[in-house]
Amino acid sequence: MAALTPITTDLLVVNQGINIDIESIAPVQGFTADAYDVANMTITATVSSPAEQSYRLVLAADVEAGTSAFARVVSGTTKQFKKPATFKRIVKREAEIIRPVLAKAGIVLDPAGNEKKQLEAHAAHYKVADLTIPAGQHVIRIHASQKLNAVDGNLRRYTFVMYAPQLSLAPVGNVRLGATVVFPLDHTATVDTPVVEPMPGQPGVNLVGGGDTPVQVGAQRAFGWAFQADPKITVSYTYP
Repeated sequence: MAALTPITTDLLVVNQGINIDIESIAPVQGFTADAYDVANMTITATVSSPAEQSYRLVLAADVEAGTSAFARVVSGTTKQFKKPATFKRIVKREAEIIRPVLAKAGIVLDPAGNEKKQLEAHAAHYKVADLTIPAGQHVIRIHASQKLNAVDGNLRRYTFVMYAPQLSLAPVGNVRLGATVVFPLDHTATVDTPVVEPMPGQPGVNLVGGGDTPVQVGAQRAFGWAFQADPKITVSYTYP
């Protein structure tokens, strides 16, 4: 059996921005049991690679079926730009590769449960992409769309979790990270105060800008933060 390609956990990131915009689809669908919203993510990171090599990136999100999720080098040659890496599901026989990601996210397997089945269940919530990055400092961009289903037994309540930076990346000292969440025009939902917390086992997020009070961007509600550590951000909202 061929050796499994591990997920990268040591790609150095110098700075990163994560911008999320919410598509309010559920009201148009009448808040049925199959209704959903979508969180569109654009992740831009300046990374440093000691040599040209392939990195296996992981996307910590349930990616909506039929919606593309891909990464590309935007600071290299035209040829490199035109070769995006598509995020693909982790097949069950390779679920073992998710172990270091779970460890970084602070997720512990149940010792009383079937380990193989637990790994397969967790792996189903991630996708991987193999991206070749040239030597030196480069900018990579990731696009993804995450389908948001109703939660808490309430067909009008939605939530999503944003891990920043992505779990493949290893921030260098004093790395800066910007994150924004923007809601659409005329969005009538009540948005809970976002929960900003450090990754399990990691130091505090060290908020250096922004906060949990929404601001107006044009006529759209938005939240924005600047950090110097790896935050986990949970945003929940309920339609009237």
